[in-house]
Amino acid sequence: MNNQDSQHPRYTCFHWGTYQSETRDGKLVALKPISEDPDPSPIANGYLDTLADENRIRQPMVRLSWLQGGPGAAGELRGRDEFVPVSWDEAERLVAAELRRVIDTHGNESIFAGSYGCASAGRFHHAQGHLKRFLNLLGGFTRSVNTYSLAAGEVILPHVLGSAKYIYGATHWQSVIERCDLLVAFGGLPVTNAQIGQGGVGQHRCKPALLAAKQAGVDFVNVSPLRSDVLSELEADWMALRPSTDTALMLALAWVLINEERYDAEFIGRYTVGFERFSAYVTGDNDGIAKDPQWAAAICDVSAENIVA
Repeated sequence: MNNQDSQHPRYTCFHWGTYQSETRDGKLVALKPISEDPDPSPIANGYLDTLADENRIRQPMVRLSWLQGGPGAAGELRGRDEFVPVSWDEAERLVAAELRRVIDTHGNESIFAGSYGCASAGRFHHAQGHLKRFLNLLGGFTRSVNTYSLAAGEVILPHVLGSAKYIYGATHWQSVIERCDLLVAFGGLPVTNAQIGQGGVGQHRCKPALLAAKQAGVDFVNVSPLRSDVLSELEADWMALRPSTDTALMLALAWVLINEERYDAEFIGRYTVGFERFSAYVTGDNDGIAKDPQWAAAICDVSAENIVA
């Protein structure tokens, strides 16, 4: 694309948003967010440096000892050995030969299709999809289960809420703005976490929605070791608990709700199972240890008064 082509805007939609690309002499020089995006992510422009960075790997590289001696050669040099460039044709030959050797020796179950990630926007560039389709043509593979991002929720939520779909179909921002009084954020609400989308992002709505909720009168509590995990404009109450003690805090909150009868008993009775067992554990009826705010305060390093409040 030459300078004259810049008269015809070109757009790209990927992980961090939708941008208009600007090129000069065939080189990408800028990614300008579309005007419809109320809070564009600055991360995208990191691509400009990445494209020309001296550390970018521009062709296949193979560990020298492996290339010279084959699999298992000079294993003690792994992590310290030199990598040398090879052609794409040579890389293809090496990979094909190694896949054939491993499958013939150990079976298809020894091939782990572990590539994982959001990949590029859309499904055509989905790394996992391409890799697994290719390996299926060779007889199959061993795959991972769940994700390294949401695995805990994917496994637990079907037992808690009946389905894991609530991870992906979260409460609509408008409901939070219109109906929420108090938003307690475990792990905070860092807007950087909402700047990426697997299928590409058109509008970044997290920050404007949070500010709209604040304006509508929603109060915020930031449960995190980091004050900066919530926008300063939200004026959130900060509970700087000791890292990894969230569960103790949640149990103490449940103790307060149960002790002060602030929970919806009718809803619990109609739509849930196991509440009696849970309540007995929280109150200490079954083990003699009440999971009250005083108990949690010593674990979380926050005051019992703040937990009650």
